[in-house]
Amino acid sequence: MNRRLSSRKVASITIAPVTLTRLPKMRTVSSCLSTIVSYPELLQHEESLNTSQGGAGSVSACYDVISWMAYLESLDDVLDILKEAYESIHKSSSKKDHVARTTTLEAAGRTFRISPTLAPGITHTPAQFTKDIKQLIQARIMVGERSVSLLPGSYKLWKNHLTFRTGLMDMFSGSNNNGSSGDQELHKVCNHNRIPSYLLTASSKFKHYHATVSAFERSLVRLHKMPRLWLMYATFVVLYDPERNPTTVRRIYDRALVALPASQHERIWEEYLCWVTGILPSNNSAGSGSSSGGGEGGLSVTRKGIHKVKYGFESPLVAEWRKRGWGCGQLRSEIEFIPTVPTETALRILRRYAQFFDTTFREDLATLCITRYERFGEAASLLLQLLNNEQPDRNTTGGGAFLSPNGTTRHELWLRFADVCTAHPTEAKVAGVDFDGIIRAVLKGQDVRSGGSATTAGGNDLGFEVFDNTSKAFGASEDDELNQTKEAKNNSQILNHRLGEMEGTLWTRLAEYHVRAGDFELARSVYEEALDAITRVRDFSLVFDAYVRFEEGVIEALMELMEDEDEEMAEDEMKDDKGDSIGDENEDLDIILGDHVQNAVQSENNPGASADVELAISRAEHLTSRRPLLLNRVLLRQNPHNVGEWIKRSELYIDLGEVDMGAAALEESLTTVSSRKAVNGSPSTLVLSLVDIYENQQKNVDASRNLLERICSKNEYEFQDSEDLAQCHAAWVELEIRQENWDMALDLARRAVSGNIGRKGSKAARGLSRSLRLWNLLFDMEESLGTIQTTKDAYDRALEWKVATPSHVLNYASFLKEKKYFEESFAAYERGLGLFPPPHAGAKMLWKNYLTDFLERYEGSKTPRARELFDRCLAECPSENASEFYLLYGEYEEKHGLTKRALGVYERMCSAVPAAEKYTAYRLYIAKAIQYLGVTSARPIYEVAISTLEDGPASRICLEYAKMETGLRETDRARTVLVYGAQLADPRRDPDYWKAWHEFEVSHGNEETFREMLRVKRSVQAAFSTVNYNSAEMGAGAPKVETLTEESALEMIAKSEGVDVDSKKQPLIGGFVQGKRKAEVADLGEVERRAARLRQATAAPETGGDEIDIDDIDDDEDEVPVHSNSFQEKAIPTAVYGGLAPSTEK
Repeated sequence: MNRRLSSRKVASITIAPVTLTRLPKMRTVSSCLSTIVSYPELLQHEESLNTSQGGAGSVSACYDVISWMAYLESLDDVLDILKEAYESIHKSSSKKDHVARTTTLEAAGRTFRISPTLAPGITHTPAQFTKDIKQLIQARIMVGERSVSLLPGSYKLWKNHLTFRTGLMDMFSGSNNNGSSGDQELHKVCNHNRIPSYLLTASSKFKHYHATVSAFERSLVRLHKMPRLWLMYATFVVLYDPERNPTTVRRIYDRALVALPASQHERIWEEYLCWVTGILPSNNSAGSGSSSGGGEGGLSVTRKGIHKVKYGFESPLVAEWRKRGWGCGQLRSEIEFIPTVPTETALRILRRYAQFFDTTFREDLATLCITRYERFGEAASLLLQLLNNEQPDRNTTGGGAFLSPNGTTRHELWLRFADVCTAHPTEAKVAGVDFDGIIRAVLKGQDVRSGGSATTAGGNDLGFEVFDNTSKAFGASEDDELNQTKEAKNNSQILNHRLGEMEGTLWTRLAEYHVRAGDFELARSVYEEALDAITRVRDFSLVFDAYVRFEEGVIEALMELMEDEDEEMAEDEMKDDKGDSIGDENEDLDIILGDHVQNAVQSENNPGASADVELAISRAEHLTSRRPLLLNRVLLRQNPHNVGEWIKRSELYIDLGEVDMGAAALEESLTTVSSRKAVNGSPSTLVLSLVDIYENQQKNVDASRNLLERICSKNEYEFQDSEDLAQCHAAWVELEIRQENWDMALDLARRAVSGNIGRKGSKAARGLSRSLRLWNLLFDMEESLGTIQTTKDAYDRALEWKVATPSHVLNYASFLKEKKYFEESFAAYERGLGLFPPPHAGAKMLWKNYLTDFLERYEGSKTPRARELFDRCLAECPSENASEFYLLYGEYEEKHGLTKRALGVYERMCSAVPAAEKYTAYRLYIAKAIQYLGVTSARPIYEVAISTLEDGPASRICLEYAKMETGLRETDRARTVLVYGAQLADPRRDPDYWKAWHEFEVSHGNEETFREMLRVKRSVQAAFSTVNYNSAEMGAGAPKVETLTEESALEMIAKSEGVDVDSKKQPLIGGFVQGKRKAEVADLGEVERRAARLRQATAAPETGGDEIDIDDIDDDEDEVPVHSNSFQEKAIPTAVYGGLAPSTEK
């Protein structure tokens, strides 16, 4: 019944028209249709293709892409269900159990009951089920072919159909691992060696492969602008081509590049390079060794390698290689690379990519040439092109400076280029890379440019050109030449800046380049040239260390060569029959003569080798000894105007015993060092050092004299400072003095300051006439070798030209004084004072010596003239310098004049000196007045001083004044002075003043005066209470003054009066002292009258209407009413009343 239904359905189906010529056979079509009919859901799709969509005139469903896609997806779903069931059946059958299992499934409306044993209700055995799957696959292919035949321009249908066909290759190859363990191992080996495993099971015709290739070719007839189809085609051929022919793959990629527009070439080149190099892009999400998720809509892939990806999915080849674990993830991978493309083919493809598509790929191409293909010459040429591509090219479109996509710096490119050329010099020469010329041109600052027309003599296009310095063109102006010089200098500076610290490295690489090439002498010359060219200490260390290692290597090689020759000679002697006896005789001779004789014999046998070894050793020693000089030369190249380094270079030569070389170095320095740019010393030091070498080292005085003549007279060296030239003239004079050429030395000194040398000379020569060094030398020589007149002429000329100093004036005056020319000496002082008037610092010294010499000469004989000099001096000198001259003037008047004039001088001094010195001046004035006029004459001076001085000095003057009055027993006057001075002395800042008054009252006062002193002290404290002082002004370190209490003071007074104080008879009022009464004073009334007079006499002067009331300040000092029966009467001491005491006689 089912068969009849299927036949009827097949008979009722009309096949859609096809236009392709290569159709399946009718028998195959019938079987495919019968297979489709067995699935009801698929039959519905088939029937829907024969109906029209919509009404009349509408397009048939067979031309609808959506219908075909739905049909194909349904077929794919059924195949997926059947494949899963097949795998489960296969797994269950592999288990060794004897139970027959039945599998039931439903797909597209068809029910399958599968069991290994046929039984009722069982529709399929596993073999029949497998056959049905293969038939359905054929039906799927037939439907795909029908769809693309009807719609050949549909990209979706072609992609779906081609994807299905390429996916069948793994099914045919048994990639589902259903075979035995041996087959699985074989599949792993095939996968490791990149051999399609289907080759082991497919037939010799490979029908499916060729059918799939044919399908790709047919799809590209209409869809040749679709890069995805090209990539799928190339990937399929790469993976499943039975011939494994890289030419087939290369042609597919080339056809794709020709067919596609330039904007889509990047997608082709990415997979193209992946196939050529075997390098996979790195996948940040899954890692370089895992699959990327493949397919459209997968994870976004970024790339850090040599390729770039701008799309959200990987190319088919990259996805398949990741799935199989092929390829490597980076340029220098540790994974063993299995080449699939011949080296020459790969290089040609990579060159084409770097030349026409991505010029930045040249760096990676050079890396591949070094690490993988071993084309070192080509790598050197490519790196050279990158180094030359430094500045933008204005003549070409798109030209610009090379910017490495891998972040490689120019420094790294230079080192890589040098390493390649050094390690493989022969390959670099064959490739046309003149490593020696390039490095020399770069290090010397010449231009190395890239251009299409720059070729070598051999015709190889190296992409660089070395331009030598050309001569100045005919008719070029001096400005053009100057501009060219500045430009060359700037280019050199820019080049040195670009090279940075790579100069020494390049020199060492160049020397190693010649060493590997076998040119040892040329390598040695390169090292020497490098040591003469580098300008950095770091580069010097690199080059020098490499040079020393080279020499040590030469010595080791020669020593090994000698040992090998000795061994060969020993073997030859052993082979000779006669050599045995000779050897015995030689051993006897060695025992008798020693080993040195044998060494001499060996050296005689091979003299050339020993000489080479000795020469190499001497070269190494000489190189080591020259290191300080070479380093000094590097520092001089950094700054040729470094005077200290030139002198150090001369000293190094002298230490090595090469005195002539030391002198030559200093001669060279005189032609190199510019006085305007000289550092680390004076240029004159070079001349003086050279003179010292000529005179002391070479004992050649004439050479020293000739050098100084060239410098001083002929002005061969232009000094910036006249002091340097003056040192050279002084050195010439001292040279002649050491040679005892007195007249010539004096003549040179006179000529140096004459001013005739600088009339036509430089600025430094014109300034010699004002050089103090030369004038001092001339004055010393004139005083020692010249006459009195020549010496006077020299000093007069110096004073006339105003180059003399106060010390010169003093020396001149001293010289004239020694020669008894006193008036001329005074005239010299007058001229000096005219040159250096006050407030010049030298004026004080001149006046002091002038007055001292005058007074010493004339003493008191010319008093009016002396007074006139003193008056002039005091009128001209400032106040801060006048005190010394006032003292000298006053001393002179005391000794040779009148006392009145002397005191007048001191009085003038008190008003003329600064405020800080007035206190001392008044004390001196007072002392002189007391000395000549008596003590009482000092009173008005004290009063003037107190009114003139400031508070601090005035208070001290008051103390001295009071002390003087106390000495005169004028106690009241002394107390009055103390009271007046108290208003000037703050107790906080001047405790000494109050201590002195306290002691005065204890010694000469009584209770009333003591209380008055306390009252004044309180009033002064109240007056100064609003004034604030810091600790420094208050004298924080001053000793603390211990004051006496009232009781102790009264006891001291009583003791000094000779009165016995009975404790039992002390008055009730504390602090009251009972006066001593004499016999003459018997009544109390007299005592009271005298006390009233005492109070009236000692009362302090009124300071104003507001008087401080002691009773209000201190309640303890209030008077207590005195009762008549509370005290006893005694006589008051006479000393208490002072000058008011009554006479005893009365």
